Amino acid sequence: MKEIEFDVTAFEKNESEKEKKDKPVSRVPTVRTFRADVQDLMKEKTISRSGVAMAEAARREARGETRFPVEEEESHLGRIIFILFLVLAFGLGVGAYALIGTRFSLAGQSATSTTQEATVSDIRITLTDSPREQVLVDISIAFSKTSLPTSGSRSLVFGITDKNGERNATLSEFLNATKQYSLPTVLLSTLSSDFTYQVFSNSTLSGVITTQTRSYPDSFAATLEWEPSMARALIPILDPWYDRKKLSILDGRSFKDLRIGTYDARVLYDLDGVPLLAYVFVNKRTLIITGASDTLTQVLSETDVDVK
Repeated sequence: MKEIEFDVTAFEKNESEKEKKDKPVSRVPTVRTFRADVQDLMKEKTISRSGVAMAEAARREARGETRFPVEEEESHLGRIIFILFLVLAFGLGVGAYALIGTRFSLAGQSATSTTQEATVSDIRITLTDSPREQVLVDISIAFSKTSLPTSGSRSLVFGITDKNGERNATLSEFLNATKQYSLPTVLLSTLSSDFTYQVFSNSTLSGVITTQTRSYPDSFAATLEWEPSMARALIPILDPWYDRKKLSILDGRSFKDLRIGTYDARVLYDLDGVPLLAYVFVNKRTLIITGASDTLTQVLSETDVDVK
């Protein structure tokens, strides 16, 4: 009997291949990702994309993070651009002020200085051939052109033109040029022909007439006689902005005595107690007439007398 040759190696090889074919193949599970889970969740639970976004926002907020993710790089870039814009605007502003603002400031200072010089200089008003209303208008214009610090003053000079040229007007010529009614002749005869007219700045602008008397008793008696019509004659020229329609109310109104320092002044008040006119004889030689009692106090305080 013939022996059959048996190859062990071939047998083992065949058995190994058979086992591999019979053995079930194990599959690697699919890698889970957030996107995949979300897609499965949307399929199984029918959740919308907005619902998923809101749930994720709530989860981030619970962890203390911002509700929605912010692109940090873009945020920082926006801040940097904004800061650079502010720095550029500030630099342009400073440069414009340095180049333009200084020029305007210097121009404004020059204009102010020029105005101040024009303000404190004398204003000359011609009385010749000027009707009363024209003189009052000229005084009003002079007041409107006057800008003074408190306690400041400036002079108005009234001129007369005759065959010899122009000269300063006398007190009688000035009062006659501005009068509405006749003036007491006794008063004019007892006062000096020289006078000064100044605009003083206190609470308001007020005109001040200063003149000398030749006879104190006669001048004092004449002013007392003149008091009932003094308002119509003097208020329009000492306070040109006063409403002249109210002058009729002051006709015949009595003056009141007012003690200013060591001097007895006479003051006219309106129905509301506002002083409109005041006058005083200083040292029995000088007569000062002002548009208000506070201006009279100011004028006396600038002299060598005690007004406290």
